[in-house]
Amino acid sequence: MKMRYFFFSTLVCAALTACSGNGDAKSNLPSSAESFLNKHFADSQISSVETDDDNDVEVTLENGIRVKFDRRGTWEEINTKKNGLSESLKKLLPNQTLNYIAKNYPERSIRKVERKKYGYEVTLNKPDAISLKFTKGGAFIPEDEEIQ
Repeated sequence: MKMRYFFFSTLVCAALTACSGNGDAKSNLPSSAESFLNKHFADSQISSVETDDDNDVEVTLENGIRVKFDRRGTWEEINTKKNGLSESLKKLLPNQTLNYIAKNYPERSIRKVERKKYGYEVTLNKPDAISLKFTKGGAFIPEDEEIQ
């Protein structure tokens, strides 16, 4: 009986260790998502990894930053909360987008970026957060313009 209890408790401990939000969680990600995190967030530890019904993955880092990936490991959304987008992440956006934001919103920082079919949706920091839409090439899409 003691042997069964020991074996069972060992299995439970192993399962809890495997499911905890530790640095090994990267190994459960698609390789391109793992590479993305290593490149842009090398100093950050993974807090949690969640997978939805479509096998899309959302990674939350210890500093609160969330990155969503599709099932192939391509980033779909980066939400930096209050941290602002790092220089390496800004390189993911077209220069025309960055120039537009710098010219029209010089005091603002990019808080969130979403990849869309038409291009990108960029959310600037609070107190009154602003969402801007851009084409894949980086051109600003006015609010009143229909998106195809």
